[in-house]
Amino acid sequence: MLLTSQKWHCAFEDEFSNTDALFEALLKIHGIETEQQREDFFTEKGAELYDPFLFNDMHKAVDIICEAIEGHKKILVYGDYDCDGVTATSILVRYFRSHDCDVSYIVPNREEHGYGLTHNILEDVLAKNPFLVITVDCGITNIDTIAELKAKGVKVIVSDHHNVQDELPNADAVICAKRTDNNYPFIDLCGAGVALKIVQAMGTDKRFPVSGNVWRQAIELAGIATIADLVSVVDENRTIIKKAFISMRNPVNPGIRVMNEILMEKGSRKFDETFISFNFVPRVNAAGRLYDSSKSLELFLEDDEEKAYAAALALGEQNDERKQIEAGVYEEAVKQIEDERRPDEWSLANTKGPIVCYASGWHQGVLGIVAGRLAATFRRSAIVFTADSINPENIKGSGRAYGEYDLFAALGRVSDKLINYGGHKKAAGVTLKKSDLLEFMRALEEDAKTNPCAEEGDEQLEITAKLNYDIINFDTYEKVCSFKPYGIGNKKPLFETDRLVVVNINDMTEGAHIRLDLAKEGGTGDSTVSAVGFGMGIYTKILKPGDIIDIAYTMNEYTFKGKTSISLYLEDIKLNSGAGFLWEKADIVEDLYRSGMELDQIAKLAKTTVAEGLVPTKVEYLACYQIMKNECKGETSYADTPLLARMITSESGVELTPFKVARSLEVFSEAHLVKLGVLSSLRVCVRFHKVEGKTDLKQSSVYMRLLEHG
Repeated sequence: MLLTSQKWHCAFEDEFSNTDALFEALLKIHGIETEQQREDFFTEKGAELYDPFLFNDMHKAVDIICEAIEGHKKILVYGDYDCDGVTATSILVRYFRSHDCDVSYIVPNREEHGYGLTHNILEDVLAKNPFLVITVDCGITNIDTIAELKAKGVKVIVSDHHNVQDELPNADAVICAKRTDNNYPFIDLCGAGVALKIVQAMGTDKRFPVSGNVWRQAIELAGIATIADLVSVVDENRTIIKKAFISMRNPVNPGIRVMNEILMEKGSRKFDETFISFNFVPRVNAAGRLYDSSKSLELFLEDDEEKAYAAALALGEQNDERKQIEAGVYEEAVKQIEDERRPDEWSLANTKGPIVCYASGWHQGVLGIVAGRLAATFRRSAIVFTADSINPENIKGSGRAYGEYDLFAALGRVSDKLINYGGHKKAAGVTLKKSDLLEFMRALEEDAKTNPCAEEGDEQLEITAKLNYDIINFDTYEKVCSFKPYGIGNKKPLFETDRLVVVNINDMTEGAHIRLDLAKEGGTGDSTVSAVGFGMGIYTKILKPGDIIDIAYTMNEYTFKGKTSISLYLEDIKLNSGAGFLWEKADIVEDLYRSGMELDQIAKLAKTTVAEGLVPTKVEYLACYQIMKNECKGETSYADTPLLARMITSESGVELTPFKVARSLEVFSEAHLVKLGVLSSLRVCVRFHKVEGKTDLKQSSVYMRLLEHG
């Protein structure tokens, strides 16, 4: 059970009741002040791409490529197995094919070769007898293998976007904006974005020009990869995505065209970054996660639409298989994290650093997705390990960051415990000796004391603006959508609307989600808006028709049976607090109690009696225990005591305050009924133990202390 709220911070104090005023405010947030900035940001043409020759070594790279083409020499493009690597490979291969070059490509197998240009695949590379090897989306950390290629007379161009660690490889050219001597004005391109810049440079050079067909395909592929690789959607990345979407209205790449046709249901899906992220990209990634990337490459490199269509269908089947494997690993990981036999030092209630879990039999290809799901579930960064398929003494892991935690930087601070690592702030891969796992976990935990993974109980929602109910309409929605594409660095606006009446409540997907019909307080009730809370099904046990709530949400559209309406996706709900000091100042009351203030003094502040306001009765203890045990379902649960109090009251009819819920849980903990972690003034982490027979609460010192005042 996850029943927590967040602190809200709004960028503007005043409520907006005019759509034009809201639009001007959004311009201000984006730093758009001049007409030229507006034109660059909003027009279909958008800002132009930067000069590719601002990249260090780009002139060198172009000269080497031209030498290879002129001499009809063998060129090998070496990529990566994810969507970014596959699209980057396809961009360069299609360009070279357009000039009838002797070009081949290799994308490693995740299980057999690992990530990057490793020694495990060097023989395969040399077997191609290349004059030139160009790495895409990898290579920046492969110092030794690139040195070996150079020693054998192979020319090497490294194109990558990952962080540089200690030194640059001794390649003939290194195209990477993360190098310390970088001159390129934007450092956050993805791997396919860097490949696009190489093609752009070849077009600018004009010795071997770029056709319109090849350029449009390169833009389409780079746009998909930019969305897939979770890089920032600002500056040149935004330009690439915008240009890609323009081209993909009628895609030039046959694979993109047939995949869109398969996935798009006429009238029911909108082609945007969300569609790409949740429908297109997982299918492309599925091949490299489970097998090899041959079907993904076939999708993007095949000109025969029937063959491209077959590849798209195969990727769909592989994605379905990936989902099943992922679900199994995720379930096992959660059980491991919540296992009562897990040492206390690694319990969720005690750790501050990333969640770390390991099993030798987990499929390496789904570790990153599972880490992401764990991070979302437990609101904590996560790293998931499995056995290294290449070296049995090692384990390989994939991590995902929660919130603003910099996972890559954290790994850098404990790198003496690692064999290698790579990635960026939000996602990283890591390899270490299996025997060093506990030492690594302790080092990461120690690091988290000064560089927290998450401030427990203190997550903050950054609200873009507070909207009056009357402007929740299509005019506002269209103006908000004009700031697309959304993503990292250009987050979808998060709005707040206060004092809404709950008209109807419905659960969805067997209680996992909730849908509310909401109306303006004081209105006629004829006008309502639908709001969906994904993963918020527990609120069906808290809310009731007639409740007044504040909501934080993003604005979306929903089409059903040909009718399109505005739909709000809920991020958080604020309920009207209960009357009185014990509700309105629940955090202060809790802090005063924990600081040692006497109950009678707290009662005076709360204008109540100790017995009535602060000491749970037997009936209240029982209601708290029964309802919470039923809702926690044997799992570790995170909850805020005010929300728990509302839920228990709603479910049992027995009214409890947040203070009484907190004291009840303390008593249950001392009586060994629950494992309790106190994460903040109002947030707790609870897991119910399996208990046989009755338990005497009098063994709890808290119970006896309260009893004396009751």
